[in-house]
Amino acid sequence: MIDRKSDLRVVRTRNALRGAFEELIAETTLDKITVKALTDRAGINRKTFYLHYETIEAFYDEIMNGIMDEFFAYYEKTPDDPWDMDGHARRFFRYLAAQPPMIERLVCSPSFYDFGERIYATQMNRYRAFADELFWREGITPDQEELVCALIRNMALECYREWVRAGKVVPVEDAAQLLGSMTLHSVEHLMSPRPST
Repeated sequence: MIDRKSDLRVVRTRNALRGAFEELIAETTLDKITVKALTDRAGINRKTFYLHYETIEAFYDEIMNGIMDEFFAYYEKTPDDPWDMDGHARRFFRYLAAQPPMIERLVCSPSFYDFGERIYATQMNRYRAFADELFWREGITPDQEELVCALIRNMALECYREWVRAGKVVPVEDAAQLLGSMTLHSVEHLMSPRPST
């Protein structure tokens, strides 16, 4: 049986869809991009789209996961250290600031599929996978942890969105350091001390 991921037809179709998506997102908002618009632009039929993706959201998930995989593979220096909140926030802000306009537009444009929210949630969940029960101070329940993580995600996402909305007048490094400091110090009192190595 042919491996679907490496089959040349699959690669060509997915590349055509990705190219069509990049063109469409430059012209309109995410909520206006339909499977029909995507397939018309890519020059394929809708049946072919649905052979590759169950829904348009699955297509978006693939794009979002590609962005996150690139970040963790090439930019994140301490993915297995949840205590490095300051560093995580700074590096991810700098990474997003260096992305092409298409990614910026996706992150900054809330829609039914909120790329920004999903990207920050995916980032946080990858770090959380390395945190054990010793990460938070005693007494923090899972429900409280979820509230804290929502605060961190929303603060980071809104900081980036506001930086873009304001015209990026604050230098990238200054904005990244400010976000890192706000992230760390807003939750530092809830974290257990870093384990000694």
